[in-house]
Amino acid sequence: MARLSITAIAVAFFLVAAGAGATEARVPHHNGANTAMYIFAQGRKVATGTSVSVPQHKGVNTDEYILARKLAGTVTPMQACDGLEGNKKVCYTIAKLPGVATPRSLLETAIRVALGRARAMKATFDAAKAAAKTGNPMASILGSCDKNYDDLVDALEEVTRSLQKGGSNSNLVSKMSAASTYATDCDNWYSERSLTSPYEAVQRHTAQAVSVALGVAATNKYL
Repeated sequence: MARLSITAIAVAFFLVAAGAGATEARVPHHNGANTAMYIFAQGRKVATGTSVSVPQHKGVNTDEYILARKLAGTVTPMQACDGLEGNKKVCYTIAKLPGVATPRSLLETAIRVALGRARAMKATFDAAKAAAKTGNPMASILGSCDKNYDDLVDALEEVTRSLQKGGSNSNLVSKMSAASTYATDCDNWYSERSLTSPYEAVQRHTAQAVSVALGVAATNKYL
C-alpha cells in the first residue's frame, strides 16, 4: 500500500506539473486529506494553485475512498474469488452467472443464491416435520433444523437490507458471520447423532453460498 501511495502522489504531481508547464504547482491538503491521491483517483489535471475540495464519505477521506473504489473497479469477480480462503470453485460458478460484473454484484448474487436455497430448505424441513409421527426420534432434529433455516432466511434478508441501505462494511461482515453460523447448525445436529441428513447435499450447497458471500464481504472493504 505504501508503494501505491507513493506512486499515486507522484503521478498526481506529474499531472499537475504537466498542466502548469515548468511552474511549481501547489496542491493543498483538505482537512488532512491527501489531495494528491484524490487527484490521481479522479484522473484529474489541475492548474497551479488550484484548491481542490476533498469531502468526506462516512468518515473516510474521500481521496482514499475514491482511489479504493477506482481500484476496486479493476477487480473482476473471478479475481475477487481468487482472494477467498475456501469455496473458490463455488465462487467461480456464481461469478459466471448473468449480471455479475463486479465484486459487489458477486456479493449480491451469492446472497441471493444462498437466500433462495435457505428458503427451499425451510420449506423442506417444514414438510418433513409435519410428516413426522409423534414420538419419532427424528422429530426433534427436524424441528430444530426447521427453526434454524427460518433464522438463516431472516439473517440473509437482514444482510440484503443492510447492503441496499449502504451499511458499513464491518456491520455487513458481522451480519454475514451470524448467517454463516445458522448455515451449518443443522449439519452439526445430525453429526452429533452420527446421522447423515437426507438433504445433506442441498444443505452443503447452501452453506457454501453463504461462505462465499461472507468471504467476498470480508475481503472487499468498499462495496
